[in-house]
Amino acid sequence: MNREDEFNEKPHENEEVINEVEEVKSGSEEVQEEPLYVEPKEKTDPYVYRGGSSYEPGVEERRRKKKFSGFSLIAIALIFTLLGTSLGVYGAFNILPETDFFLNSKLGQMVLENKNETPTFVATPELLEEGLTIPQIVEMVQPAVVTVSVQVPGTTGWFNPQGSYSESIGTGFILNEEGLIATNYHVVENGEEIKVTLYDGQEVSAKLVNYDASNDLAVLQMDENVKVPGVVTLGDSSSLKVGESVIAIGNPLSKEFAGTVTSGIISATERAVTIGRNEYTYIQTDAAINGGNSGGPLINARGEVIGINSAKIATESVEGIGFAIPINTLIDGLDALSKAQLIIGIAGRGVDEETASANDIVPGVLVMEVQNNTPAYIAAIMVGDIITEFDGQKVTSVEELNKVKNTKEAGDEVVLKIYRDGEYIDLKLTLRERN
Repeated sequence: MNREDEFNEKPHENEEVINEVEEVKSGSEEVQEEPLYVEPKEKTDPYVYRGGSSYEPGVEERRRKKKFSGFSLIAIALIFTLLGTSLGVYGAFNILPETDFFLNSKLGQMVLENKNETPTFVATPELLEEGLTIPQIVEMVQPAVVTVSVQVPGTTGWFNPQGSYSESIGTGFILNEEGLIATNYHVVENGEEIKVTLYDGQEVSAKLVNYDASNDLAVLQMDENVKVPGVVTLGDSSSLKVGESVIAIGNPLSKEFAGTVTSGIISATERAVTIGRNEYTYIQTDAAINGGNSGGPLINARGEVIGINSAKIATESVEGIGFAIPINTLIDGLDALSKAQLIIGIAGRGVDEETASANDIVPGVLVMEVQNNTPAYIAAIMVGDIITEFDGQKVTSVEELNKVKNTKEAGDEVVLKIYRDGEYIDLKLTLRERN
């Protein structure tokens, strides 16, 4: 009798079991080599893992000879390795230090020597939270920030003999209750009509009081009949530290973006930057500064103005590099800038010792232009003259000349020492305010 006949003579008491066995038979050659008869068992509905990623109920795993695979041997070895390492570490820290062998060693002697020393603790610096939140700073300072718009004349032509005007936009901030406003000189340079838009949207007239072109500073005066909506507090730019939080308030691009607030940190405190022929010492910041922000305040965490936003590096490959004039530069010259500008009526160029020696002339301020109906014109100063002294003080640059001039009042008479045609002459000049 073969195995198949034997199977056929067996009673089939459980049809479900037979069907399952037939399914397993047809699924694997390895299963076909096992006995085909399966004794009926109680239904326990176990889950049997089939070697894939799923489980099926109702089929028990066949009994096979247990063999140790390579993976099992590696796992056992790893367990014993970890156990041995743990015991070794425990012994090194808890048993070895108490033995005579360790105590008599050099390491043991060093441990005993340092055992009685008082431990030194290094304190972690505390992070001090000082200052106001950004919304608090904005609420405090923004009413004192203004939009400055200037009408700048264009060129005349055959079809436009009267010329045209373009509008230049900048920012400023109110310094005092009298309505003095600080801004950049390049915002109002060459402007003929100045308007100021206040925080509440009111637009008023303003005039240029004085300026310092060498430091790109200007002071304006609002219409005296206007109520001042706010005044800034000036800080101390000499005490700035890299990493301090700052915010900028201004009018980037146009009036539509008036009052825009950006924030950042102080990236550098004394950054030398050359713009045109002038070199400036700026505060560098990563707070966003764009066209129209010029003249606006850079404010610290206490709500103090510590800089005047002035410039940025404007290339596609550079972001977050803006510059502000240190507020101390404005404070140092504020007395002179708050007074009406006194004019001489010349355009000049400084002549230092080296230039004078190379050109066989004398050091001073070379007169390049004399404007009509000005104190210089009335005093008979001529193009080509070299001003060597102004009110008794030697000058070799326009900045030095203006510094002396700014100590005077309108109506003061000063004596200029002039070098002309190889001779020195003295001329008297009466200062007056710019119209």
